[in-house]
Amino acid sequence: MRVGSYLLPTILAIALHAVVVGLLAQSWFDHKDSDRKVPRHVQAQIVDLTTHKAQKVKAAEAKARNKAEQIRKAEAEKNRKENQRKQEVAKKKAAEKKRQQEVARKKAAAEKKRKAEVAKKKAAEKKRQQEVARKKAAAEKKRKAEVARKKAAEKKRQQEIARKKAADAKAKAAKEAAAQASANAALQQALAEEEAAIAAEEQRAAAASYEAYIVDMITRNWRRSPSARNGMVVEVTIHLLPSGRVNDRYVSKSSGDARFDNDALRAIDRVQVFEKLRNMDSVVFDRYFRKRILRFRPEDLRN
Repeated sequence: MRVGSYLLPTILAIALHAVVVGLLAQSWFDHKDSDRKVPRHVQAQIVDLTTHKAQKVKAAEAKARNKAEQIRKAEAEKNRKENQRKQEVAKKKAAEKKRQQEVARKKAAAEKKRKAEVAKKKAAEKKRQQEVARKKAAAEKKRKAEVARKKAAEKKRQQEIARKKAADAKAKAAKEAAAQASANAALQQALAEEEAAIAAEEQRAAAASYEAYIVDMITRNWRRSPSARNGMVVEVTIHLLPSGRVNDRYVSKSSGDARFDNDALRAIDRVQVFEKLRNMDSVVFDRYFRKRILRFRPEDLRN
């Protein structure tokens, strides 16, 4: 609450007290009994200064509030009108801007259409010129192709004449060479067959010798079991390396006696390496001893 709202009630209260004090002072200093008059009947009313003061304060506050409300309303109305005016101005500016944009758009569209039309005409003219140039080039190409075709045909005719002459000469020479070659081939084949037969025989002899060596080495290391009986045959497949070392061994056909079969495998394991195979020709080794099947019978064993 503002201080000014108490000013008027305070002044009124002080004035009222001054009046009351003045009236009382007159009666205090008046000592003439002879002049005492009979007082008139005065209707008095007791005034509660505190209540009166509060009423004055409330009235002043109400008046101040009304004035402030009026000021506020006036300010609100002023602001409303100002905002309305600004909105009108902004609306007019937006409309003007939109109009200018529409003018610019139409102008740009017209310019774009004009340029497109110019470009279209230029493209049509360029296409016409290209078509003329294409037809001219095609005609020239066709003429050159015809000339080239005639030259190629003449060249081909000349080449065909030369080819036939060369073919006749070649056929004659080939016939003579074929006859000579046939005679030479027959002679070479006969010699080759003879040499192959000799080589095969030598290889078989060498293979038989080395097989005997392998069997001998195995039987030397064989420990014949008591269960072995004449007539049994065990077939063992052995894989060897060029160094003579055993790479693998297994029973490919059993004798029917597992102990006799295992004796054969143990005998091979005791040998491990067949030293003499290192001296064998590689062709003979690959053909006969890379993988070899051996057969053993109890009656072939020494012990």
